[in-house]
Parts: sequence; structure tokens; C-alpha cells
Amino acid sequence: MSQGIIQNYEYIASHISDYIKQGNFFDIFETEDIKKIMKISYLTVNDFNALIKQSYHTTKANKLYTCTRNSNIHIENLEDVISTLKSIKKYMKLEIINGIIDFLDHKAKEMFDSTEKIPPLQADSNSNQNQTPKSNKETKDNQINDENNNENEILSKIPELKESDDFESIYNFLDELSSQGNQTMISKSCEEELWKKIAPKKDKYDNEKNVLHVACEKGILRLVKSLIEHGCDKETKSKYGLTPLIFASANGHLQVVKYLISVGDDKETEDYFGYTPLIKASENGHLEVVKYLISIGDDKDANNLNGDTPLICASENGQLEVVKYLISIGADKDATNHIGSTPLIVASWHGHLEVVKYLISNGAKKEAKDKHEDTPLIYASWHGHLEVVK
Repeated sequence: MSQGIIQNYEYIASHISDYIKQGNFFDIFETEDIKKIMKISYLTVNDFNALIKQSYHTTKANKLYTCTRNSNIHIENLEDVISTLKSIKKYMKLEIINGIIDFLDHKAKEMFDSTEKIPPLQADSNSNQNQTPKSNKETKDNQINDENNNENEILSKIPELKESDDFESIYNFLDELSSQGNQTMISKSCEEELWKKIAPKKDKYDNEKNVLHVACEKGILRLVKSLIEHGCDKETKSKYGLTPLIFASANGHLQVVKYLISVGDDKETEDYFGYTPLIKASENGHLEVVKYLISIGDDKDANNLNGDTPLICASENGQLEVVKYLISIGADKDATNHIGSTPLIVASWHGHLEVVKYLISNGAKKEAKDKHEDTPLIYASWHGHLEVVK
């Protein structure tokens, strides 16, 4: 594949359904390209099943498994689980999951049968025959009336919430519509811009977050998808410039991060202080998010406005596993920020002994000096970190 196409993996992933409809995905892309595309795609069950079915005559089972094993599939119910497993068994020839499928099929049938059971009728059979049509009609009419009443209630609630500053009620309202799968009312709510309502600030320095920001911060993928699919700005910024992707990355919500990337979010977006999703994930120790962002091309040595790299931020906050990973992929262990601090200096300053040991064991400069001519030893001494000094 040409370099030009390699640079467009994210675009391909966000438009993968087009390739599936055309039925030519496995004809166009090589195995290594498919692996990368599948890792950052977000597929419905129908899309996944259609995709692996298309591979049947052109791709061997072991190659198909290699290409798709890191796929992200949106599962909504037991039927989706069974359908996906059956496709995997058939096209990847994994007979080992037969027992699992049989068990789930049996459970699904039990659930269906339990909802279909009708208590024995005690009335006369002739009377039943005459009354059943009326009873069914009445039931259907009642259901329609209930649905209409519920819809009218929701429609009347939307303008009421639009004029309200009760963020919690607004967030819960949208979250409930999402959990019910009420796409029509979510669409109406988004048209009225309920999602733009701002959460109350904890103090004067607190960020100003809207409903989409909070959903990403909490990792509620279902709500995030509902809001974005109905027109919410997927790159909306908070008071300090944080986007939904930065909120999700900072809080370690990998599936939300993957979804946002799949719909075209800028993976290297920055807040007003230059923090990228990767820097925030590193700072807070979210290793799997860090690995994912780097796997799709994030710069491991990117820096914020202070010159801090992901490794400097991870070291400063004692995030040992992230430090180890970043060092293992070649991050600059002696990178300096704008005042000359290295990862070892900031780790010593904050007393993170295990990080200090690891950095030194991997060749970080023990005598590095910042712009004030201060070394890791001096900072550890100043701040009373005796174990680090030793």
C-alpha cells in the first residue's frame, strides 16, 4: 500500500461501512493494513458479520483471525453476542466455541419462552373467542396511548429543561433517553441544544463542561454515541480547551477514545495549555490509552506549552508503568522542558523512588541540570525525599 493511504487509516476506519457495502475491503487492503484499520474501527454487529462473510472466498481462516482479532464491535444484546460468535465460528473455523454458542442459544430460548407463557384461561372457550379480539385491540390501543402520552411528556420536558440550569436533571434526562434507545427524542433534545448545558463549577478555577464532556469523562459510551450521532459537536471545547477526546483520555476510557477516533476526532488535539490526549493519559497513568494512541501514530515526544513530554508528565506523577512503556518504545529519557527539567529531575523532585530507580537503570543522566543548575539530587534533598537521595 502506498504511503498516501497509510496516512489515512483513520479516514478509512471512519468510512469502513462504505467498503463493507461495496464488498471489496479484503481486495483493496493488505493484511498489515487491515490489522491497523480494524484496531481503530468501530463496527456494528451487522457490519462485522458482513465483513468477515465477504472474506470467505479470498482469505484463509487463520489470516482472517489475525486481521480482525482487535476489532471493536458494538454489542447491544444477547442476540448480538450469539450472532457474532456464530460468524466467528463459521468463518474463522473455531469449533472450540460450539459449546458456548449452544449454551447461549439455550439461554436465549429460555428467556423467549418465559416471556411467551400465558396463564391458563378459566372462562368459557366460546366467551374467550368472542372477547380475545377486543382484548387484543384494547391492549394495542392502550400501548399506543401510553407511547403517545410518554412522547408528549418528553416533548413538554425539553423546553422546560432548556430554560433550566439544573445540569444534573438535564444530564440524567439525556442519559435515560439514550438507555431507552429513544433516538427521536434524543434528536429533538440535541436540536434544542440541551447537550450544551454547563455543569456547575466546583470552584472558580474549575473547567466548564457540557453534557458531552461529562459523558466522556465518565466513560458512558452509549450516551457519547447517541449525542454525536444526533449532531453534537464531537470536538466541542471546554473553558480551558479540553475536547471530548481529551476528557476520555485523561480518565482512561479506552472504548470511548476508540469511538471518538473512529468518527474522526483529531488524535493530537490540544487544550489551551498544549496538553494532548496522549500527554493527559500519560500524566494520569492510563497505560492502555497511551498504548492505543501511540499505536495510531501519536508523537511519543510531543510537548505542551511548558515543554513537558508524556514521559516528563508520567515521571512527575509517579506513573511507573507508563514510564516503563514510553522508555521501551524509545521516548527521550533526557528530554527537557522549558526550565530544563528532565524526567529524572521531576521524579526526584516529587519523591517517586521507583520511577527514579527505573530511569537511572535505563541510563538517564543522574547529573542533569536544569536552567537553575539544580540536579536531581539537589531537588530530592530540598524536598526531603531521603530514599531518593540515598
